[in-house]
Amino acid sequence: MAKRCIGIDIGSSYLRAVQLLRKGEEFCIEKVFSTQTRRATDSPANIIRSLVRQYAFDRRADVAISMPYDTVFFRNLETDFAGLERIRERGLSSLEHNFPIQEDEIVAQVCSYRPLPSDKYSVLTAAVTSESLRERLNIAAAAKVRPKLVEAAIFAIHSAITVNHPEIKTGIAIIIHINESYLTLAVTQNNNILIVRNIPINPCLDNDIDSFQEQVAEMLSREVEVTWQKVFGGQIKQDTKIYLITEGNVSNVFETIVEEKLHCQTTIVDPYAKVKCSSEHNGDAAICVAEGLALRILAPDKAAGTNFLKADRAHIEPALDLKKEFVICAILAAAIALVSLVGMFMRLSHLETKYARIKNEIRKVFQSTLPEEKNIVSPLAQLEQKLESFRKDYRLFASFCPAGSAPLKILHSITANIPSQGNVKIDDMLITTESVRLSGTCNSFESVYQWQQLLGEIPRFTLVDVQNVQKEPEGEAIHFTILISSAIQEQK
Repeated sequence: MAKRCIGIDIGSSYLRAVQLLRKGEEFCIEKVFSTQTRRATDSPANIIRSLVRQYAFDRRADVAISMPYDTVFFRNLETDFAGLERIRERGLSSLEHNFPIQEDEIVAQVCSYRPLPSDKYSVLTAAVTSESLRERLNIAAAAKVRPKLVEAAIFAIHSAITVNHPEIKTGIAIIIHINESYLTLAVTQNNNILIVRNIPINPCLDNDIDSFQEQVAEMLSREVEVTWQKVFGGQIKQDTKIYLITEGNVSNVFETIVEEKLHCQTTIVDPYAKVKCSSEHNGDAAICVAEGLALRILAPDKAAGTNFLKADRAHIEPALDLKKEFVICAILAAAIALVSLVGMFMRLSHLETKYARIKNEIRKVFQSTLPEEKNIVSPLAQLEQKLESFRKDYRLFASFCPAGSAPLKILHSITANIPSQGNVKIDDMLITTESVRLSGTCNSFESVYQWQQLLGEIPRFTLVDVQNVQKEPEGEAIHFTILISSAIQEQK
């Protein structure tokens, strides 16, 4: 299953981003972005937003960002096993005197540990202030990005080297990273970082690059020997591998001085050694941090690291502002009440309109049913009274009519047996006590004789005769006349 991640390296004067794709055990760099941010108007949040809008980075990919070099503190703490357990359980009170950070501001995490003589341990711990972490997260929030990882740059670099130069996993090695303001040293053993040092350096202000690199190489050689002595207590071994990463081209002078002073094999890190990439996205080693950040999420099994985002969630969660929460709840409640009230008035208006329309329809029906009534007070009550009067009149005269051939029953028998096909319409009908004469139209001769057959099956009709069946001269309608004789037997 393919998975993507975007590593974003935010420096003091630059921003670099790499979008990495993982398929199985293969990694591919899909997109590379780099820009300078030396002007005051160069907002990192705006640049991060433009990655998706202008440079087609995947908005659904996970995001990892780096912490500034000057905000991350590293300490090698010597402690016994009990102290190691307390630190591993994030007992921040035990770190209060080891970092220039107040106890309630420490966001720390154990990176690695190694045993020392006398049952002691050297514990490498990284720490940042909660304020610096919030500043980084605020940049991400302004860019509408939720990072999954907030990492120190050295661990991202270690991850990039591990993937591209896997031989670093065994034995002892030294990682050297030089950027515009800092020289970072790290000693690794069996794929674990044992010590980290961030050393500030003065940037190169003139055009004498060779002289500047010579000075840095001299300082680097001294600091490597000091660091090695601190960790292992002896002279650096000549077969030790050094992995060098710089943000520009490394001159032969620089590499020669380092090898002459330290007598070690120096490897210039290639961020594309084991990672696929198209030629249009090829770049220099400066993308190592951004690439390594993405690898820390896509390949966490390759190299260990930290994640300040998860190191201490309590220190980075914003405090609950009860007053603000109550104001928001009150606003939401008022909005709900207002919407409900508006909805109620709209429904009432709709019902009133519907009621007025029904009253108007009732009045129209009343006027068409009883056109002689001029005084309309209550249409429904007046119709009910009129119907009751009709019922009384019918009961009065029904007793004088033959029970089997009452005009209403004859009318019902005729209308109930009108064919469903043929569009039969009755234009005129005359009903007497002995016969019925009706005339009408239909669409075909067949419909006329079909109706004659249906009427002939009614027991009370003794004769059904069709007369004057003819077609209109200028139309399709068939005119007809039907004479019906009915059997009359008065009941005594």
